[in-house]
Amino acid sequence: MEKFWQWVERIPLYKWLNGHRLFGKIFNREVLSYLLFGALTTLVALVTFWLADKLFELLGYQGVVHYATHSEKDFAYVEANVISWICAVTFAFVTNKRFVFESRATDKKTVLWELCTFAGGRLATLVIDTLLMMLFVTVMSMREMIAKIIVQVVVIVLNYFISKWIVFRKPSGEEQSE
Repeated sequence: MEKFWQWVERIPLYKWLNGHRLFGKIFNREVLSYLLFGALTTLVALVTFWLADKLFELLGYQGVVHYATHSEKDFAYVEANVISWICAVTFAFVTNKRFVFESRATDKKTVLWELCTFAGGRLATLVIDTLLMMLFVTVMSMREMIAKIIVQVVVIVLNYFISKWIVFRKPSGEEQSE
């Protein structure tokens, strides 16, 4: 990863943006790494959702809700979505810990705390995501995709700050200047 950043830091546009008083807060290793691994996390989520959904389809599985309610509808996408969320959060935890926030913690207690607070933060933003979608679409009659884009910006920013300030916060003597 270090070689990648050495290459990026030689790009004139990056140098200018990173050195700028305002843009330098946004165009730095941590934020750009977060966005890169966020995009990869999204890819993991989409691929695992598609694979789980197709597997359930091949097996003829229609989901717990289908069988519990004797509905005509196929609800296997719910389980596929849960599997996708678990895979995406796991991938995001590993990449955020290692590459974005560069947590060096290896003792079981600290890593378990990081994992639990990370997953808890992601669950909290999932609830916020759902509530905002309901507010925008149902209450305010906003178009679903427009609402989803707005909500995703909010969720990405919240996830970043939860990870930076709560999950992977550096001990006070270890703070890096940005």
